[in-house]
Amino acid sequence: MNIFKVLLTFFSPLIIFAQTQYTPEEVFEHNTPDNCWVIFEDSVYDLSEYLPDHDIYMDIREWCGKDMTEDFKTKADAGRDHKDFSYALLEDYNIGTLVDDEVNTESEDEVSIQIMEVDDSIVEDGSKGPYNLIIPLFFTLVIYWASYFIFKKKNIVGFNGFWNTILLLTFLIPSFGFGIFMMLRYNFTKLREIDFDFMYWHVELSVVMGAIALSHFIQRIKQYLVQLKK
Repeated sequence: MNIFKVLLTFFSPLIIFAQTQYTPEEVFEHNTPDNCWVIFEDSVYDLSEYLPDHDIYMDIREWCGKDMTEDFKTKADAGRDHKDFSYALLEDYNIGTLVDDEVNTESEDEVSIQIMEVDDSIVEDGSKGPYNLIIPLFFTLVIYWASYFIFKKKNIVGFNGFWNTILLLTFLIPSFGFGIFMMLRYNFTKLREIDFDFMYWHVELSVVMGAIALSHFIQRIKQYLVQLKK
């Protein structure tokens, strides 16, 4: 049984989140650049603080108080969608959900507590996620230990030197380097124009780094235990 499904199923009744609900009329009242709310699909976002930052791409002030779903997905009829990073950035400005006019909603000062439901289909089918754990973990472990048993009697020093280099590179570039770069993209918007999925490779190659580090530790477990006894 999938361990993640077991954990999520067990803890899902305990997971709650607070969220405010708004009607389209309430969103329309916030239709100025200084007070700019927008609708995207079934959620409401407050873009008041972000509008000036978006001017380097396009002036979107006319979206204030409106449903921007179609314009966002087509870049105002430009024929292309925003990147995954833009969708993630948008969620930073989420302030609630959209409800129909006929639905009795709570006031803006009240918060509705809802139970977060776990989507079993997503938990069961890992292929729906953007990342792959098995491939980088499996191949790293196979290559590491296969080369270890081949070279441990012939050239163990060269073996350790090679994998120490790979371990250092995976730390400096995808783990540390890409992590710093993704942080800088929030302050330097020009960096967002680089067409490369830094998040994906940051995660995948960090798995490789972890597998190498764990293998290195297991290989040296005897020396480690001896040092503890001193």
